[in-house]
Amino acid sequence: MMQSLNARFGIVLSVSELYTDFYTTIEFTDQFKRLNAILKEFEVKDHRDQTFLKIKMINLNRKTLPLYKRLDEKNRAI
Repeated sequence: MMQSLNARFGIVLSVSELYTDFYTTIEFTDQFKRLNAILKEFEVKDHRDQTFLKIKMINLNRKTLPLYKRLDEKNRAI
């Protein structure tokens, strides 16, 4: 996936430790729901078939990027 993105768009993705506490509230993801920006949702389940993680793929565009501003500010301080 990373290689295909790099070849197609000329970008490099990396994973690092970032401030993510902002994501933990439902209000944050509800903002994306109101903007119809959630492209796909799926759940990760454990061996007992109980959900322990919900993943939402969010469309990044001019309407949604400003919602990340507060998170970006926190990450710059790290």
